[in-house]
Amino acid sequence: MDVLHSDVRELWLVQSRDCAQDPVDLSYERARFILTVHGGHGARCHQYLAASACCFRRAAEK
Repeated sequence: MDVLHSDVRELWLVQSRDCAQDPVDLSYERARFILTVHGGHGARCHQYLAASACCFRRAAEK
């Protein structure tokens, strides 16, 4: 199991704190992190919507 380094975790938390902003440079790992942090925020959370779209796209490719 890979554990996210604390510096990376803090950076991703700061960069994704605003639900009104779209995330940039979204990797699959970062998308999963954002889903965990923003889960339950609802349809107005841009962070959650972009992260779910990224994960859905990856699942569709497999």
